[in-house]
Amino acid sequence: MFITVVFCCVPYGVFAKVAGVCSNCHIMHNSQNGAAVDPDGANERLTTDSCVGCHSDTSSNTIRSNSIPIVFNSSQPSSPLAGGNFYWMVNQSDHRFGHNVQSIAGADSNITYVPGRHIGSDYTLTISDCFNCHSVGFSPGYPGIPFTIQRSGNVMICQDCHTQVMHHADDSETVVDETGGWYRFLYGVKGIEDPDWQKTVSESDHNEYQGEPSAYGNSISDAGCGCHGDFHALKDPGGVGTASPWLKHPVDVALPSEGEYASYTAYNTETPVARPDLSGYAGPSSVVTPGTDQVMCISCHRPHGSDRPDMLRWDYNTIIAGGGANNSGCFVCHSTKDDGL
Repeated sequence: MFITVVFCCVPYGVFAKVAGVCSNCHIMHNSQNGAAVDPDGANERLTTDSCVGCHSDTSSNTIRSNSIPIVFNSSQPSSPLAGGNFYWMVNQSDHRFGHNVQSIAGADSNITYVPGRHIGSDYTLTISDCFNCHSVGFSPGYPGIPFTIQRSGNVMICQDCHTQVMHHADDSETVVDETGGWYRFLYGVKGIEDPDWQKTVSESDHNEYQGEPSAYGNSISDAGCGCHGDFHALKDPGGVGTASPWLKHPVDVALPSEGEYASYTAYNTETPVARPDLSGYAGPSSVVTPGTDQVMCISCHRPHGSDRPDMLRWDYNTIIAGGGANNSGCFVCHSTKDDGL
């Protein structure tokens, strides 16, 4: 696959709405000097390229012109951003390493259905099934309703997750909400956006994610990972189970404040947590509060892709009970299971 580097969508500043020369991002007729600006065809909102085109790069750099986050590099990314990168899926020709998004990858070669999504007793819904249902009664781009835009086969498009892209919204508030176009354009999700998308990251330099105080509370897991709703403890308690026992790993559930979990008090960027209420946060916090802060989908996964199978943040095959992995990966929360047995 070849990626065309296109310089578009240049914001004035990281935490400010897009400003500057309009032609950096828009072209009126997809034509300049007798040639198409985007050879793939015209784009919505008269942009000079597609979402994938603007956020791809042939180099290893993951922020271009100090303002454009890159999520798909054709060279191994030097500093992958918070959501990960599609590089490893394409480089290894293995869909276990990323979401299959149109213009990046074809239909998933491992699974034909959307895991964690069902209607009635049908647990084998495909992406095309989702589109065929959602595209009836909803216009493309309808706020918060994904899968309304045409695609070729069983593939995702960027707008399935980033359903309300508002590059001109003012996201200067500490906690980005509807006024700022929602957190990372994930409809209904609030959050604190790290200024360099976690290209640099530490316990005090990171995104802050919205958790969920009640079912359908628009958490980063609920709305941001909404396609996989059967994996959410508050949405599907019968399918996920409860603490005695859990049938699937809980999501949108607070870390217990006792036992092995109580020792997770210093924020670990390898295993981030969600906060059920961000209103009191002036910025990223290095403190984790068991009993309040929550496990979320992206505590374990990177939504775009990672260098680990299943888009995990760590290699699951090397998580060995009693293996002495220095409280990494699963053992950040399950701290006592890393001890010698």
